[in-house]
Amino acid sequence: MSRRKLIWHIGLANAPRPLIAANLQQHGESLRVAGVQVAATADEAGLATAELLRTHREAGLYRRDVEGRWARICDRVWAHKGVSVISTPDLCLADKDQIRLALDPLIGVEVHLVVTLDSFSQQLYGGWLAELRSGATTGWDKYVARMLAETREHRQAEQFWAGHELGSILARWGWTFHADRLHVVAHTDLSAQWDQFLAIAGVGGPAAVVPPYADPAGVAVLRKVNRQLDETVRADSLDRVTSSDREGSSMPVVPTTALRPLAQRWASGLATTGHDLRGSLDMLVDEGDGTGLPGPRDQLGVAVDALADALAENSRLRTTVAELTSERDRLDRKRRKWKRRAKSASQDG
Repeated sequence: MSRRKLIWHIGLANAPRPLIAANLQQHGESLRVAGVQVAATADEAGLATAELLRTHREAGLYRRDVEGRWARICDRVWAHKGVSVISTPDLCLADKDQIRLALDPLIGVEVHLVVTLDSFSQQLYGGWLAELRSGATTGWDKYVARMLAETREHRQAEQFWAGHELGSILARWGWTFHADRLHVVAHTDLSAQWDQFLAIAGVGGPAAVVPPYADPAGVAVLRKVNRQLDETVRADSLDRVTSSDREGSSMPVVPTTALRPLAQRWASGLATTGHDLRGSLDMLVDEGDGTGLPGPRDQLGVAVDALADALAENSRLRTTVAELTSERDRLDRKRRKWKRRAKSASQDG
């Protein structure tokens, strides 16, 4: 048996709440005490993902920013004679060549892949949020209609399903793995998802920390901001706009009963291949009338909060600029004085 083991969370893409990554960051020290190495921080994993998928330009990065990131992570896995864990959720988008590039440095390591599933509504919300981060202005209802259409002709639909078509993801990644080393965790309870991830790693651990959803009211404000700008709003702007707790634990829900045959087809495929399914794919489908985005009053409240933060930041920057300008003027006066003295000394000599 290999002395080195990697439990590798690969997706799905654009999770509305990055549960595994958040808990690896939160509980890294506790896992280290238990003998489990967190092989990369969330930032390092993101850079390595951009390197492997060659999406660094889309993320506003240069090649030098991501070069060698994945190799360094693999070196840590090899250096640790025990269990390592990592979360690179968007890497499920990789094609076979990119998968081979990712796996080559890990030949000889016992690798277990983990895919965690959210309900279809949550997946749609995460995909929509990713579109807003990239500068899109598509409304929630229109986005959902495109994703649920029978034909996936729109660019947004193609991009979404590339990272959420479970059957295709398992086919791309599973061809080189034993069936029992590819795990699908399907639980509506996110604490159960974390517990199952730890169980696959063979350790007990602390209780899950469940990150909140991005604030729907803030997301709506961001969409309006995107409409007014020629360039994309930076991704970290979303964190500032969605910092309000007004709707921090909620998200829009849409009935997805039309996707039930898809979930059933995936379940049949898992049964055929023998992959390790923990939970039931019935949790994917949402029923009922659902809930939409908050109205203008909530959006206005979030906009006011964001404006207050922006004004406070602007005031701080103005104070800093004034201080730096004053210091520059003082140093400039000092420079001119010493220049005059040097010139006078030169003339006297």
